[in-house]
Amino acid sequence: MKRFAVPALLVLASIVASIGLFEVALRAIGYHQPIWYQPDPRLGWRLRPGMAAWFTNEGRGFVRVNAEGMRDRDHVVDKAPGTYRIVVLGDSYSEALQVDREQAYWSLLPEELAACGFQKDKRIEVLNFGISGYGTAQEYLMLQSTAIRYQPDLVLLQFTNGNDVRNNSFALESEKDRPFFLLGADGALRLDEGFAGSPGFRARTTFASETIRRATDRSRVLQLARYVKEHAGSFIPKANANGGAEQGLELQVLAAPRDPLWEDAWRVTDGLIAKTGEFAQRNGARFMVVTVPYAIQVHPDARLRAALQAKLGVADLFYPDRRVAAVAKKGGMLALPLAPEMQAAAEKSGTYFHGFDGASRGRGHWNAHGHQAAAGIIARRLCSAGA
Repeated sequence: MKRFAVPALLVLASIVASIGLFEVALRAIGYHQPIWYQPDPRLGWRLRPGMAAWFTNEGRGFVRVNAEGMRDRDHVVDKAPGTYRIVVLGDSYSEALQVDREQAYWSLLPEELAACGFQKDKRIEVLNFGISGYGTAQEYLMLQSTAIRYQPDLVLLQFTNGNDVRNNSFALESEKDRPFFLLGADGALRLDEGFAGSPGFRARTTFASETIRRATDRSRVLQLARYVKEHAGSFIPKANANGGAEQGLELQVLAAPRDPLWEDAWRVTDGLIAKTGEFAQRNGARFMVVTVPYAIQVHPDARLRAALQAKLGVADLFYPDRRVAAVAKKGGMLALPLAPEMQAAAEKSGTYFHGFDGASRGRGHWNAHGHQAAAGIIARRLCSAGA
């Protein structure tokens, strides 16, 4: 036994030393892939309070998560006198991990609004409640359970054309560990929170899972191993940029629904937008829904857009913007489709509002140009509406 023990110890020591050197190397190059999210029994998931790290999966931004679990600075619940508060609900476009906080559209809004004379005698304060992957159901529940406590004067619902309709559909959405609203035979929406009792969700709420999250915070090697395991399939190209499609997004939303599942998903979505607006208004806040364009809608190359229009058999790519605006108008709410104005600006200047360097240009999330353009358009709409 002794003659095997010494070599075994040497091998073990070599492995430990190699892992240690690898850890040092990863830290030296600034590698950071923490676990950003934790399970939430009402919303499905949310950001982990107190997290602070670089996000480098797409773009590059330093991210701090506040005590409430939001990508924002800390805010007191009680609104200070002379303050006009805007609450932002949304998904990854509002979470905006791809850019520094100061570049995110909601962070730019106070200055943009001041420039056009919005609420001249008040200080504008914008609170960001956006969480990656959320659909309108989670955003409504976030408003109801958390954001409304901050006494907003305006609730801004950021709606993503690319995937929010799918996120709202139990039939179409693959990530089931989230709340859904189901459409009853009477046309009413009913909340289904059954995900909280599923084995998969419950496993992520255990002490062991939390221990793994905390251990991963401290080890870049564990972070890399987890990232490779969870994203192995994504290293293989799955989308054709020239076709306009992006992984995780659906071209179907750019045309009127052509099958019952998508029509049902849209009906649920219509109802959720109306429900969110009605709740905001009942609680004394104005409401505005802002539709974020699918990247191909605002691609600077008109030929690519025209090819997709022909493929879909549509005259333009603004179907989701018109539909959401119609829902808002019916409820007496403000609506702002960003796509038309951003498309015109992109074509005129050749600017890519989505994506970052190299092959990612014209795909993915907003870069700093996209956030800046959105902030300006939103501010102009609010100033003209006098909200």
